[in-house]
Amino acid sequence: MDLLLDSADLSQIRYALDHYPIKGITTNPTMLARIGSNSLLSHLQDIRKLIGDELSLHIQVMGDDPKTMVGEAHRLQSLFGEQTYVAIPVTKAGLEAIKILAKEPINITATTVFSTIQGILAMVSGVRYIAVYYDRMLNLDINASKVIKELAGLLWTNTSATQLLAASFRNVAEVTTAYSAGAGCCTLKLDLLQTGLSMPSIAKAVEDFNKDWHSVYNLKTLLDF
Repeated sequence: MDLLLDSADLSQIRYALDHYPIKGITTNPTMLARIGSNSLLSHLQDIRKLIGDELSLHIQVMGDDPKTMVGEAHRLQSLFGEQTYVAIPVTKAGLEAIKILAKEPINITATTVFSTIQGILAMVSGVRYIAVYYDRMLNLDINASKVIKELAGLLWTNTSATQLLAASFRNVAEVTTAYSAGAGCCTLKLDLLQTGLSMPSIAKAVEDFNKDWHSVYNLKTLLDF
């Protein structure tokens, strides 16, 4: 079970690396559009330097045709290393590109997945991740949990190396449901990660334990014994 950060913001990435057990970074075209064309590649290089060579970095291609997508994939891997995951939409053109790239040592994340059949097509094409858009599916009256359960079952039955990557969350409840339904990985915005630890009951429990301890041992810690 893995956790990724959904952000292209360097300060957010740095904070998440220090405080959370994240295994990689996901970006999307909307995030990268905010950076600007003059500094896009250098910014992505900064992300790679920050997270190191071992963590995954997911970057989406922007071409409309398979040839362009394949070219983008090659360039992304050459620029940002082996742990770059090329995100390709599961469309007709996208599947053609995935079919070509699956024969090469390139990590592929099949993205914009809204249905079980899309996931199946991506799975049999040999992708590493299938990115399911959880909250966007709910907004379209699609049962996101059911889709994840169906795909997870197929992956298990066929002992596939492909993993389900759930994305697009509005709240923590959606995240826990996605994991419970069979998602092996979820990518979250930083504010949603922080929400998971911000319940007043957590702080109250810690405060109560500290109060009891300090009443006997004052300000000592276990290092003092």
